[in-house]
Amino acid sequence: MPGDDLKAHAASNQDFYALLDLSPAANESEIRRAYRRTALKYHPDKIANPTDADIDKFHLLQIANDVLSDPAIRQLYDNAREARMRKQRERDQMDAAKRKMREDLEARERAGAVPTQQGVKRSWGIPGGDEDAEAKLQREIERIAEDGRRRRREATDKLKRELEEEQRKVQAEEEEARKAADRSSQRVDRSQNGGTNVSELDRSVKVRWVREGQGADWDAELLKSLCAPFGEIEGAFVLKDKRARVEGKKGKVTYGLGVVVFKSIVATQAAVLDGEKKIMRKEGEWALVDSIVYASGAAPDLGFSTANEPAVSTSKTTADTPNAPSPASAKPAFSFAGLKSGAPSSGRAPSFGSFPSAGGNPPKVSSFNPSAASSTPSLQEITMMRLKNAQREKERKALEEQLVREDEAADAAEAAAVKAKPAGV
Repeated sequence: MPGDDLKAHAASNQDFYALLDLSPAANESEIRRAYRRTALKYHPDKIANPTDADIDKFHLLQIANDVLSDPAIRQLYDNAREARMRKQRERDQMDAAKRKMREDLEARERAGAVPTQQGVKRSWGIPGGDEDAEAKLQREIERIAEDGRRRRREATDKLKRELEEEQRKVQAEEEEARKAADRSSQRVDRSQNGGTNVSELDRSVKVRWVREGQGADWDAELLKSLCAPFGEIEGAFVLKDKRARVEGKKGKVTYGLGVVVFKSIVATQAAVLDGEKKIMRKEGEWALVDSIVYASGAAPDLGFSTANEPAVSTSKTTADTPNAPSPASAKPAFSFAGLKSGAPSSGRAPSFGSFPSAGGNPPKVSSFNPSAASSTPSLQEITMMRLKNAQREKERKALEEQLVREDEAADAAEAAAVKAKPAGV
C-alpha cells in the first residue's frame, strides 16, 4: 500500500526540510511551492544529459514532497527527526565531556610536572600516577559510550513501539468503519436516536430563493441564520444560480440555490416540514424563499412507516428542481420515545417546530476538549483527529460536487425540453 511505503520513508535519515530548503513549520502551500521550485533543477525532462545522481535526487525530492504533504506521515517523520536530533545533541555533549576530561587531565599533569633539584619530574607525588589517571580516563570514556548506546537503543525501541501502536489504532479504526458500514447497510429503525448516524446527504436540505431585491446578497451565513431555529447546523454552501420561467411573468427569474447540512436528521425533517409552513405564511425573510426540499430528493428512509398526510406544495414556478419531492408525497410520522406518554393524541404527526431540538436550544454534540482531558493528547490521538477531519472534509466536497452535477443535469434536461418544444406552443 502507498501509505505503508510512506511510513517506511518517515523513518528516513534524510532531512527533507533541508532538502526542500524549508522551515519545519512550513504549511502545505509552502511545501508545494518549494517542491516545484527544487524539482525543476533535477527533472530528467527539464535538464540536458541528466546523470544518475540527478535522477536519484529527483526521486528523493518526490519522496520528501509525499511525506511532508501527508499530515499523518509528516507527524511520524517529525517525531523520528526530533529523535535523531536529540541523539546527535547527546553525542555532541558526550564528545564535549570527553574533551573537557582530557583537558583537565592534561592540565593536572602539567601542574604536577614540577622539576626537582635533581632534574626529575614528579608525577603528583604518587607512584604510577600517570598510569592510574589514564586508566581512569579510559574507564570513564567507556562508561559514557555505553550510556550513549543504551540511550540510543531505548529511543529506537520507543519509536518502534509508537509506530506499532499507530498501526494498530489505524487498523482498529478501519475495522470499526467497516462494521459501521455494514450496520448502516441494514434496515434499522433509527428514529429513537434522532437519526444522527445517517449520511450528510440525508441530513441536507436545498433552499431556493429569488435572487432579487433583499435576496440578492444572500450567502451561506444568511442561510445558516435562516435555518438555525430548526436545529444545530454542521455547514452550508451556495450553488450556482439558476434562471427559470415563472407563470404570469415575462422573461426568466434568477433564483439562488444553497445547501444546509444539519447535524441531526430531526432538524432536517423540521426544516422541510416547518419551513414549508413559513413559506406559505410568508414569515419575514421566508417570503423570498421559493422552496425548501430534501437535498437527496426524498425524505430519508429511517426504517419506520409514514402517515398518509399530504405534503404542502410551495413551488411558485413552472420549472421546479427535478429531484424535488412530489407534492403528493407522504410525510413521515415519528414515534420518539417519551412523546406518547402524558400527551393527548391529536391523530396527526406532531410539528417539529415544538421539539426541543428545533428551538433555540439544539442538542449538545460531544466533542474533544483538550482542556478537559486528564493529560495532553498523544501523537496517536492527534493523528487520528487529523485523519477524521480530512475524511469529513472529503465527504463534504463530494456532496457539494454531487449536488452541482445534479443541477447541471437538470439544466441540460430543461434546455433540451425547451429546444424540443414546437414553436408557438
